Amino acid sequence: MKQLAILLLLALFVFPEEGKSQEQYSLNDLLKQAVENSHQVKKAALQQSESTAKTKEVIANGLPKVDGSLDYSRMGIPEINISQEMMDALPEDIAPLLGGLSDIKALHTTSAGVTVSQLLYSQSYLTGIKQAKKAEDLYSSMLQKTEEDVIHDVSATYYQVLMNYSNLKVLNDNIANLEKLYNILKLQYDNDFVKQTDVSRLKVTLTNLKTQRETLENGIQIQQRILKIISGIPVEKEITLDTAIVGKIEYQQPAMSEFGLEVLPEYQLLKKQNELASLQIESDKAAFYPNLAAFGQFTYSSYATEFKFNDFSNMNTVGLKATIPIFSSGMRKNKVKQSQLKLQQNQEDFDLNKKYLETGYQNSVNSLLSSWSNLQDQQENKALANQVYSQVKLQFDEGMASL
Repeated sequence: MKQLAILLLLALFVFPEEGKSQEQYSLNDLLKQAVENSHQVKKAALQQSESTAKTKEVIANGLPKVDGSLDYSRMGIPEINISQEMMDALPEDIAPLLGGLSDIKALHTTSAGVTVSQLLYSQSYLTGIKQAKKAEDLYSSMLQKTEEDVIHDVSATYYQVLMNYSNLKVLNDNIANLEKLYNILKLQYDNDFVKQTDVSRLKVTLTNLKTQRETLENGIQIQQRILKIISGIPVEKEITLDTAIVGKIEYQQPAMSEFGLEVLPEYQLLKKQNELASLQIESDKAAFYPNLAAFGQFTYSSYATEFKFNDFSNMNTVGLKATIPIFSSGMRKNKVKQSQLKLQQNQEDFDLNKKYLETGYQNSVNSLLSSWSNLQDQQENKALANQVYSQVKLQFDEGMASL
């Protein structure tokens, strides 16, 4: 008995209950999980952070810059041989100097310096800041749109799975009822009350329903895997969905609100893309303006015949540099023309997508109202079907109707 108890305890630890490894998710749980862990949302957030860093980079281009430098070089000098006859022919004050050249083996050059620069005026720089900030707003709208798309996809897939679970329940109920009916018919056939064809026909119907159930179960598994992927849940993790919401849904006639394009992230994206295209024209036109920058260079240098770190000389340079565009053979002009044509193309896309958004809204309204009408019809049909079922069951119980 003691060994049996030990084995049972080990079995509880080694083989835990299957249900404990599964976690139940409601729609709110899935939406929260998706917004925090969806790969698409994470990528959009990273793109927004990248855009913020790009804006800071553009701004930094107009701020002071300081660079340091340190150089050292050694230039070897070949040995110089001067004959005694040449030395005797030279003046007395020059001869000792030439004699000392034979002792010089190399020339050492050392320099250290600091360069400071500051942009004073650049129209391209000012326009670039506007472009960077507008691009940052664009990626912010893209993040918002991505979050809304993920919320829509998760919600649509979640309700699709719940609908299939409801269909599966109906199939299971139908199969259970048909199995009971099949057993009754088979018993009646054994007693020669019905024909073999009646039993076979019901058997075929029952087999088809079981095939539909298997197909539906496979479809539910596929949809749940997709739901886990778009929600940022590991695929290998087992989950269950909270189906209690199906019985809590209150069906009310939809109330249509006034449609506003301005609140749609898609519209905001199109609008910001147009604004960026306009700023690109300004950026290309800025190439016609001069640029002005200030600079300063502070250098310490040493030239000696031996390696040492003293006896440095100081040399400082301060100045202004202006870059003035004069002639580019039409390159700058045609670049502006290209940007203007690109803006016109964006405007055409903007107008077209605006019509698509308005049409999509109207189609969604029509679909919603049609679904509401179909729901009312189905509820009426359900009530009538229950009445017919009750009447037929009563007749069957009283022996007035056959199977």
